[in-house]
Amino acid sequence: MDDARDDDRETAPTEDGAGGPPGAEGAASGSDAAAPSGPEAAAPSGPEAALPPWDLRPEPSTSDEPPAPETTSESASTSASEGASPSAGTSEAAATPEPSPESEPALHVPFGPAWYTRAWAWLDRVTARVRRHFYLQEPTTGRAFLVLVCLSLVLFTRLPTTNYIFDEQEALLANPYVNATQNLGFLDAFTRDFWGLPPTGSIGSYRPLPDILWRVLWTVTKEPFIHHLYNVILHGLNGALLGAFAYVLTRRRAVGWLAGVTFVSAALLTEAVSGIVGLADVLGGLGALAALHALRWPAWAMPIGVFLGVTIGLFSKESALVCVGLIPAAALLTAPFLHTRKPARWARALLATIAAAGAFTMYVELRKMWFPSPLPEEVRTHMEEKGTFTALLEHTEGRLGVGDAPNAVKDVFLDFKGWFHQPGLPVDWLNNPLAREGVDFKHRVAGAMRVYWRGLKDVVVPLRLSGDYSYPQEPVPDTLYGAETIAGAAMTVLPLLAAAWLALRAWWRERMERLTYAARLAAGAGAARLDPRASTRPEDLEHARYRPLPASRRQTGLLVAGLSLGAVGAAGLAVALWLLYAGTPTPVPLWPFGVAVLTVGLGMLVEAPARRGIALYPVGVWPLARIAPAVVALGFVWMVLAYFPHSNIPEKLPTVRAERLWYFPVLGTTLIVAVALAWLFEVGAPERYRLGERWFLHPVRTLGRLVARAVAKLCEAWTHKRLGGRSGAVTLPVAVTALFLGFQMVQAYWHATDYRDDLVFWESTKDAVPNSAKAHLNFSVMKGARGDLETRLVHSQIALELAPEWTMAHIYTGDTLCRLGRPDEAWPYYVSGFEQGPNDRSLISLALQCLWDYQKIDPHKDELKDMARAHEGSWLAYLANDIVDNGKTHNGVDPKYRPRGYNEGPKD
Repeated sequence: MDDARDDDRETAPTEDGAGGPPGAEGAASGSDAAAPSGPEAAAPSGPEAALPPWDLRPEPSTSDEPPAPETTSESASTSASEGASPSAGTSEAAATPEPSPESEPALHVPFGPAWYTRAWAWLDRVTARVRRHFYLQEPTTGRAFLVLVCLSLVLFTRLPTTNYIFDEQEALLANPYVNATQNLGFLDAFTRDFWGLPPTGSIGSYRPLPDILWRVLWTVTKEPFIHHLYNVILHGLNGALLGAFAYVLTRRRAVGWLAGVTFVSAALLTEAVSGIVGLADVLGGLGALAALHALRWPAWAMPIGVFLGVTIGLFSKESALVCVGLIPAAALLTAPFLHTRKPARWARALLATIAAAGAFTMYVELRKMWFPSPLPEEVRTHMEEKGTFTALLEHTEGRLGVGDAPNAVKDVFLDFKGWFHQPGLPVDWLNNPLAREGVDFKHRVAGAMRVYWRGLKDVVVPLRLSGDYSYPQEPVPDTLYGAETIAGAAMTVLPLLAAAWLALRAWWRERMERLTYAARLAAGAGAARLDPRASTRPEDLEHARYRPLPASRRQTGLLVAGLSLGAVGAAGLAVALWLLYAGTPTPVPLWPFGVAVLTVGLGMLVEAPARRGIALYPVGVWPLARIAPAVVALGFVWMVLAYFPHSNIPEKLPTVRAERLWYFPVLGTTLIVAVALAWLFEVGAPERYRLGERWFLHPVRTLGRLVARAVAKLCEAWTHKRLGGRSGAVTLPVAVTALFLGFQMVQAYWHATDYRDDLVFWESTKDAVPNSAKAHLNFSVMKGARGDLETRLVHSQIALELAPEWTMAHIYTGDTLCRLGRPDEAWPYYVSGFEQGPNDRSLISLALQCLWDYQKIDPHKDELKDMARAHEGSWLAYLANDIVDNGKTHNGVDPKYRPRGYNEGPKD
């Protein structure tokens, strides 16, 4: 995943002017003759002089140019003292030297004992190495991996004494596939769900890859500390991938490092990284980032990488289906910057769409073949009546009235769910009050928008983090127009509108630049005037980033190969479709192979020369103000669309809110934050933001420049030293960045300490969300497991007060009283629980067994018989009759119906 520059460099300009347009050499020589000499020639001036020394300027190297050698302030001063003047043929980025760490003043070593002096000298060396690594090193995946993995280990690593917490009990300890029980082979991961359950007993989670990784390590050790290292290391890798992608996109080391560090230190992702079950989210993010990096490849290879990346994401977690729309959107927005020689944004977006959709289709068909789970009742009935996609055809062919539109949308959505064959998801009003019966769609959307807004706030300022947000912590809203609901709706719609405006603006500006350059070239404008190294006029600099692209033998070969493969793929696809239409059976479907060959052929044609042999590509690195709109637009689209499947709007989910669901959206918010922080550093030069003569014609731009100028003035006021004529320490941007990242790291580390063990986890959870009945009840169970039954009783009663309709709260409160030796007081709670949950086998077995242990079955056998008759056919009827009639034989409840004990493995 390391940096990969475009392959074709035969016409790329070099820093000394080689490969430039005709006439550039003469212009450079003339500039040399008139260039000043002496110290004035070496001292930086203009807007670049106000930039800080830690690389916020455009990189001197691009995807089309070899990197220029680093120029230090010391060498520049030496050159000036000898009377040498900088050549006008040198690029603007290289003309402004960047001070290296060696040229910066060393730390002051105070007088004192020898060990004290040696310690200060060691600190000086370490500081210099850190500066050198971050100031001079490009944040490629390889360089950033070690740094960000170490940061991830520091922030999210659990204690070696930790145990299995919350869902980890079911996902690993009770998972028959991970434990290799029930004669399950290694490849049976594709025939079982995330919890090791068969299709007929699944609760809707199909994620084979995390199960495979757990089983591989399970044969070595069963320690939870070792298993959660998967998450920590892969999270650091994801940060390195995101940082490298941001760097390749912007060619700014600051943006790359900020993106990687911001993502890794995001406190909201603690649950996904510190919780073992979050491996599914981390692996899904890895697949999405792999697909993003594939966008850097040539057009004929890019679909292969996108296909593999999206496939990894989908087999890790279902939410990776958002990549089907997000990866093509990323290809559309980033093509001009990742492929400067020939962007072909629409063609690359089309190829990415084919690859992502192909991966999604293959995943669905394989899952239906390997994991034929039963469909939800509503979907099954719809398919029996109309079949797959027949409703879509009906509504497409017919004419719809205004009143038929909602039904049409519902029918088409059911068509998709029938093809997608998603297993039925468990719906529990305690975990998701928005899915409770009687909650209409409007209130569900209102609650979803409120939850979305609260999650966005936690992305920026994570003040309170929790592993659970159950009822009534996130209740159904009383009004449809609450402040948080409106804010959430605004942050759903406005970012998409802003992204569309930014994308269109960037596209239009690029198009106008290309057309203007082509017109000037056709009119016979001198190449020297179009070269930024030979002219300083703004009208020339504006359109000088483009140069003609001649053809090459390699591109001609791509053209021939692309035409050949395209013809073969099209013929194969036509034959496959004809056989499919004729009903001729084939051992395997042939049309996917035709599509694959055709896609590769189209990709080769994209990389081939243009029809008339002329293509334009930008020379040099885009200014941050030029590329920022595309990056921010990608971040906005990614943030909104990646969260939408988890919002409870398209489908009722098992949970109303969970921090791990933000792993995908934070990839988008990280790009926005990284660009914003880099922009904050760059506004340290207030003279760059003058209003201009016609400021009244552009009110939005004027307002932005006024804000930027105000921030710049604050930065300038806080500057306390200067190095080489440039700002040496702009403390306001540094303070903002340090405050933001420092707060994120502190909160992430603090939240990760909640995963020391199950007791600490639930104690911190009930303190963070005091209105969660589930948090109080689980904390009471943890205290009871350690013999503190009095505390268990207190928090069980709190849970019962918060959720009086919750069956488990009644049963567990009664169970606590029973274990305290007060079974008569426990009986009313048991009765309430039996009446509310007559089919909850585990809870009924727990209650009946405690009554048996305290010899209270006989005194209540008549009442048990009456409840059995009232709930005939239920688990309550069966277990009550069985313990009355056969209790002595089984010593209580039949052992095969007793609940699995805490920290126990799977039951055979």
